[in-house]
Amino acid sequence: MANNMIPETMLMSGVTVDFPYKPYPCQIAMLGKIIKALQQSKNCLLESPTGTGKTLTLLCAALAWQQKEIEQIRLSSSVNDSTDKPAESTTTTTKQTPISRIFYCTRTHKQLEQVARQLTQTVYKDKIRMTLLSSRDNYCIHPIVSKGPNKNYECRKVTRPDKQKFGQSNFKSECGFFERLKGKTASDFFRPLGTKQIPRVFDIEQFNSFCQTTHAVCPYYTSRLLINDVQIILCPYNYLIDPRVRNSMQMSVNHSIIIIDEAHNIEDCARESMKFDMRKYDFDLALEEIHMNQKALEMAQIKAAQLIVNETGFSATQEPICDTQLNSTQQQTTRRTPGYSEMDQLDEENDLLEHLNIDQLGNNQEQTSDVKSDDQAVANALKFLAERFSRILLWFDTKDPREKYTFTPKELVEQFHQAKFIDRSIVNVHKPATKNQPASKRGVIQDASRIRKALSKSILNAPEYIKFSDETANFLEDLDLCLSVLYSDDYQFFDDYKITLKTIPFEPSASAVAQMQQSSSNSMDMPNNEWTDMSQKSTQLKRHQYNIMKTTYPLHTQQLTFYCLSPSVAFAKDLKLARSLIFASGTLAPLATYSGELKIPFDIQMECNHVIDVQRTFITALGHGRNSNIKLRATYQNTDKFEFQDECGLVLLDICQRVPYGVLCFVPSYRFLNVIITRWTSSGLWKQLNEHKSVFFEEKSSANFQNTINLFREANGTLKIVKELSANAKRVNAMFKRKKTSEEVSTTNSPYFTAKGGLLLAVCRGRASEGIDFSDNNARCVITLGIPYPNVQDEEVIFKRNYNNEQNKRVPQIMNGSDWYDSQAYRALNQALGRCIRHKNDWGALIIVDERIVNNMQDKHFNNKISLWIKQRLFISRNYDVTMNALEKFSTDMKKADELLILQNEQQQLQIQQSEKQLNDDEQRRFSLIVPPLTDIPKKTEKKKWNYRQWNIGNLTDDDDEEDKKEKETIIKQNKSRTFSKFVAKRPIAMPPPSQVQNVIDITDDEDENMKNCQKSDTQYSTSTPPVPILSQKINSFQSQSIIDITDDDDDFIQSTASFSSRPNKKKLKST
Repeated sequence: MANNMIPETMLMSGVTVDFPYKPYPCQIAMLGKIIKALQQSKNCLLESPTGTGKTLTLLCAALAWQQKEIEQIRLSSSVNDSTDKPAESTTTTTKQTPISRIFYCTRTHKQLEQVARQLTQTVYKDKIRMTLLSSRDNYCIHPIVSKGPNKNYECRKVTRPDKQKFGQSNFKSECGFFERLKGKTASDFFRPLGTKQIPRVFDIEQFNSFCQTTHAVCPYYTSRLLINDVQIILCPYNYLIDPRVRNSMQMSVNHSIIIIDEAHNIEDCARESMKFDMRKYDFDLALEEIHMNQKALEMAQIKAAQLIVNETGFSATQEPICDTQLNSTQQQTTRRTPGYSEMDQLDEENDLLEHLNIDQLGNNQEQTSDVKSDDQAVANALKFLAERFSRILLWFDTKDPREKYTFTPKELVEQFHQAKFIDRSIVNVHKPATKNQPASKRGVIQDASRIRKALSKSILNAPEYIKFSDETANFLEDLDLCLSVLYSDDYQFFDDYKITLKTIPFEPSASAVAQMQQSSSNSMDMPNNEWTDMSQKSTQLKRHQYNIMKTTYPLHTQQLTFYCLSPSVAFAKDLKLARSLIFASGTLAPLATYSGELKIPFDIQMECNHVIDVQRTFITALGHGRNSNIKLRATYQNTDKFEFQDECGLVLLDICQRVPYGVLCFVPSYRFLNVIITRWTSSGLWKQLNEHKSVFFEEKSSANFQNTINLFREANGTLKIVKELSANAKRVNAMFKRKKTSEEVSTTNSPYFTAKGGLLLAVCRGRASEGIDFSDNNARCVITLGIPYPNVQDEEVIFKRNYNNEQNKRVPQIMNGSDWYDSQAYRALNQALGRCIRHKNDWGALIIVDERIVNNMQDKHFNNKISLWIKQRLFISRNYDVTMNALEKFSTDMKKADELLILQNEQQQLQIQQSEKQLNDDEQRRFSLIVPPLTDIPKKTEKKKWNYRQWNIGNLTDDDDEEDKKEKETIIKQNKSRTFSKFVAKRPIAMPPPSQVQNVIDITDDEDENMKNCQKSDTQYSTSTPPVPILSQKINSFQSQSIIDITDDDDDFIQSTASFSSRPNKKKLKST
């Protein structure tokens, strides 16, 4: 991938795809499959191993199709604008075709950040707008709430309007970031206003920084504000699958492109999103709060009556409004409030439905002019719910808490009818003759429509003084969703659920714990379960806010659990409206399960091979260890045997002795992990493992997980953790303004960072099995001890297997219970094995330790459950020693290849540096030919050639240092020679060259020495050919030269001698 980063443009089925580099063959095939699915509005299944560029391929294909769609809409709109006539425009209106939005979904937020980074590599990053949906845990920037343990509860608390006066509105919330977002639209963030324009592509950290520093708004609510104005939405896939979250964010998936990355968990996630838990405690708490809200509503009506009377001038003390004060229409409405039992009025069909404005088909009737007031409707709804919840609590009391009950949806509904919690249908819809009729022609009312309408009135449309705790509000919303699923059209999901009733230990919810902590810190003394008028107190609680938090909880409570046995329930309605569903993962096998489980056709399917060379992988399976008599078959019975645990430990020890750097070992469950740790510690095997590797293990709690991963990477030499400085060191650094060093320094694949490697014991389906990058030296070997089958004794697994067996009898395309059970195990196995190979240049060994893999390799049905790329490279040797020797040879060869590759990279870097240096030298040489070096450029005073007798000035430098004289000696001689030759040519008197008069021209202050020198020169030059003048003639000649007479005006002459002597002392020259 890194070898060729030149962008490439491809034309596929009429769609131009811009790819950031030359794609692999498997990427080209994936691009073609995705575009074909989008063009034909079909669903697609793609299995592509990790390291093949799956994410980038999905992004480029979907965005290329979206850009083509946008271009077509622009062309069609321009053509329509140019061809439409005014007459036609008045009679016909063309509906604009919506653009297919892209929902890119992954399992975790860390995977979403990786998707955002991949998006920045595409050319489409400058053509689109995006938003990234995340939780308050990642997006909250409130200085207090962001540090709290329960950000959801604290955020809801500070974002509620603080109304201290009854009936007064437009009060600000306590969160300034949320308050500043009011009145803003998405265009305010997209408008180019310098630095205030939101980045087109961002991750969670960048978005937090932008919202906080630029607009000072809440990132959590801002990301939701942008949903309807962007082209691509990144979110965890439970945001899209769970109808609670999808409806709360008002996300419409109609005509959208839904991409589910890491889709191997989509079935479990869909079933979990449609699972419901309803405790008897929840009904009891809801009933208590309903009674409190009824009292609040009564107080509000008294207050309103008093205000009306005061305005008309009557007495301010009034009784609550009674029936005699109401008009005839209001009296009729009051008489038919939901507090009446409809079961007692089944013979009065109109009266049964009128009070809730529901017709025979369960549809809302149009409101008349004499519609009842909102307060009266809420009062009726609360009274109706209070009666129904009282009945369901009586039903719970009829069940023995020591017994466990199992119901089908039909059986439970019948019990609800008998308890008068849910209305019985006027016409039995369970009869085949009735069920086959269209819903519009049935003379029936949906059983749960009245209670659902009452829930809507009391939660969604309630007045401001009607308040429920967060725990109760969530419970009522779940109850409404559960009833809407059970009582959906044609009761289509009756067969997809199994319900149990049993007693469980009570556990308060997170919001309840946070509220209890808040209540304990509140200094106000408020009696439990009583209303208090808070209008005169400055507190965050609303008017008539009640103390609903209990200080004590029951030890046990009965719970109704609605197990969803088919993930198709989550995809039955809204998600089917999407243009295309694209599921992709590295471990989708077996692919045949998705169509049957989701009840969605996947017409386009593809399994890609890995891009890594076969020589860089070592994949095998072991049926036994050192002792061939002990079969390594990780069943529930064998895992408790000491000989099995010891043999697994010895196999692990042999592998750690032969594989360098990091080793991952996955086990089926936390129970088995605890068992082997206890055994190995007592037998001394744990100590032997620590001699070769630093051993770590995954804890069930997530509190210390990241620290464990960091220590494991440090043991592998891929991460260096810098210890936190002491308080004194921090003060010293602050005093001297030293830069803060990073706590983590990456040393990936560094040959100079010595480490023996680490061993991480993890659990399949755990946190380490997905979402974490164990590339290069972090995982040179992955071992799986056993096959991670789900717990066979789990009641949900039992229900699911029985459900699939029944469905397989009706529809053979749906796999039976045993096949589904196997698919769950091997999908988790494939996911764990994929932790090792992360990119094209990676290498590693995959070792499956279980006898069942060895024995079933010839079974074609078994082979379909393992990923294609693993199946093609898997080899098995029944000789344990041969396998270990092959593993050792493979590790040695790959380590040498890595060292050779590192050496080659260093040589390449050295060659690059040498070539760059040579290039710089060549450029410097070419530059010197044009411009001479600074050392060759003469000084400014050396450019002039003076005609004065400079030889007379050479000895006027009494202040020059000896070192300066030596350095300038050559220049002085050259200047003297040139000056003397020119001077002699102008003189009528013959003079010797400077070399012959060097000792004669020393003019000093001592006249006697000068005379002696003159006498010596007289004797030396007596043999010279030209007549030499006597000393008196020379003195006269010197006196006749004006240049020798140095005065204050002779600056030019003094400057001429600066190149070879220091500036003479003018006063001294004058004195001489």
